Amino acid sequence: MKIVSSILLAAALSSAQGFTQANKPNVATQPLSYSSNECFAKGGIGVIRTDLYVDVKSGRNELVLGAGKRWIGHGATAPQVIVFFQQKIWSPQALPDGFDLSKAVVVSFESDKVRFFDFDNMSGGYYRR
Repeated sequence: MKIVSSILLAAALSSAQGFTQANKPNVATQPLSYSSNECFAKGGIGVIRTDLYVDVKSGRNELVLGAGKRWIGHGATAPQVIVFFQQKIWSPQALPDGFDLSKAVVVSFESDKVRFFDFDNMSGGYYRR
């Protein structure tokens, strides 16, 4: 009787442990770091998302929007941050009414890199200039 009780107890404990493991959310063992996610441009154009590209060969901070329009900012050595929202480029100081960060892309131009984070897709990385 003791053996049967021990086996049942062991089975119950192992199934309960499996149950709690199965209900835990998937947690990455290592944190995601977009600062180390290097992307590679082709022909000097880096894809941020299907409607936003960065020109890493330009002498200026430059983006290409999906409709073929170009946005040109400061010189390539000058740091600059922009926000892409509702198919337009915005300065962080002049965001529109109804701005929703979860639907925006933040792009940071630095002297040697262009960093980006797409909050809508939760993806990001950087391109070397």
